[in-house]
Amino acid sequence: MAIAKASPSGDAQTATVATAVANALRVLVTQNGSPAAGQSVTWSAGSGGTVSASSTTDVSGIASTQWTLGQTAGTQSTTATLIGATGSPVSFTATATAGPAASIVKAGGDAQTGTINSVLAAPLRALIADQFGNPVSGTAVAWQVVGGSATVNPGASTSASSGEAQTVVTLGGTAGTITIEAVSTGLTGSPLSFTAMATAPPMLATVQVVNNQFQPAAVTIAVGGTVTWDWPSTAINHNVSPDATEPVRSGNPVNGPNMYQHTFNTPGTYQYFCEVHGAPGLIGMSGTITVQ
Repeated sequence: MAIAKASPSGDAQTATVATAVANALRVLVTQNGSPAAGQSVTWSAGSGGTVSASSTTDVSGIASTQWTLGQTAGTQSTTATLIGATGSPVSFTATATAGPAASIVKAGGDAQTGTINSVLAAPLRALIADQFGNPVSGTAVAWQVVGGSATVNPGASTSASSGEAQTVVTLGGTAGTITIEAVSTGLTGSPLSFTAMATAPPMLATVQVVNNQFQPAAVTIAVGGTVTWDWPSTAINHNVSPDATEPVRSGNPVNGPNMYQHTFNTPGTYQYFCEVHGAPGLIGMSGTITVQ
């Protein structure tokens, strides 16, 4: 006795999750090369799908079943088993695709904190899914700031193959709570609300002057704020020199321990460098102060 896929077999079909594939699955059972009628074939479906528990071969040696896919998108499989037959079990596969978009939920980026006039570290991410939680691509999401001072880019995005739609948030110039909504009409969970906190820059910041670099290389402070440069005892032959006007040059290069301070009273971005180990234009040992 032998069992194999019939022709056509119904293998490798595509259908939406939780729906039946268009064509029945079919196997051919033979004995000594001739069709074998009356043989009981057992069917088993994975991934939550359903098939007939068993079917019996007809006069052509064909046994068949209807296959309803499970609820998980991706590759699903079914087997046909005839105990003692060569070729048993016979495996069939199908591709289950996600159903229509049904819901929108948060996928990341909520409840971040950033300094005013800065870009939040992570994008806001919304996940579009069908009724079973499978990601759905191609769904439009509109992003809108409904509270606080901020902008989003893009203002509208489309879910990718991962089911996610994203936007990047730039905080405005006012400290406080920001509320942003992701809207996809007709979906459960829409509008989806994200929050962020915009904080004022600090009045004080410290930069470590270590060998060959300033740590951190970029600092943001408030107007009227003071930056302190601190040379540890291991720092050798460094100074702070402006690319343009600020900060005022700290003096000739010196070894640590040493300390230098400068207060910035005008908004703007200021670059500086070590005259021994850097150069204007953020070359080598250099840094940036952003004053807001």
